[in-house]
Amino acid sequence: MELQQISDNVFYLPGANNVGVVATHGGGAVVIDTGMKDTARTLRKALDRAGLTLRAILCTHHHADHIGGNAALLRTFPEVQVYAPPVETFLIEHPILEPTFLYLGARPITALRSRWLMAEGGPVHHPISDLESIRQGVTRSFEVAGQVFEAIPLPGHTMAQVGIATGGVCFAADGYFGPSVLARHDIPYAHDIAAQLASLDRLAEREEAWFVPGHGDLSPRAELPAILAANREAIHRASNLVRAALPGDVTGIAARVYRTLQEEKADHHRPMAGIPQYVVFIGVIASHLSFLEQQGVARVELELEGRGLVWHRV
Repeated sequence: MELQQISDNVFYLPGANNVGVVATHGGGAVVIDTGMKDTARTLRKALDRAGLTLRAILCTHHHADHIGGNAALLRTFPEVQVYAPPVETFLIEHPILEPTFLYLGARPITALRSRWLMAEGGPVHHPISDLESIRQGVTRSFEVAGQVFEAIPLPGHTMAQVGIATGGVCFAADGYFGPSVLARHDIPYAHDIAAQLASLDRLAEREEAWFVPGHGDLSPRAELPAILAANREAIHRASNLVRAALPGDVTGIAARVYRTLQEEKADHHRPMAGIPQYVVFIGVIASHLSFLEQQGVARVELELEGRGLVWHRV
């Protein structure tokens, strides 16, 4: 697979997980995310064919499908410097935290210790931005290998995700999903729904000529408003489905939402692939419950003699 040029010195490697590549002076390359573990070999070959040598990796967030190639690339290029946002750094360096986080803080079961959730750990040498700036939505500029980048705060999908802008291109990570991806995933994952919606608003203000999501197609600026609107619609639809499934505990609500999705898409609904996917699904249902509580339209009560933590409509 070849690098696809977007602007003067900005390229990307398209795939299920898009990888950004910025050519720098002297034949160097700064990579934005590294995809899954298998992506490392494809990326290395693409850089070789382009006559570029990897100098740095910019991580937008900690998920395994965005940092999975880090460790293999660092074994080949041990001098490479890795950059990541605060908080995300801890999970990149200690990937066991991701399945632990999803498994209610307990020692994760074997099924959750897969490369889908847990990439091989590796070092982060430099911070991207700072936590307060990310929380406040303040964009910060930084320089790597002579190239200036902007770190765009895009929390929501994870606690401290950032997008990276340079050379007229915005690499939006999982700040939004492409239309084809939304069509395949009934409820897009987010850790913090309110923050994800705010990040969509922040992306709408960007003026780059081109936008690359972590998952989906490269899009010109003119197409961005409709894509962001589709993401907002998917999020609000998910919240409405969750609220309609109340009352109940999280697993009961998740089961009702899943059945509704099955009924709505009876002809082409994909069954749950396995335990990791189920745990992530439970997680996003919990995220929407938290959002509904923030909005004042749901409340939770402890019912020790019944079902434990039970959610009700307000």
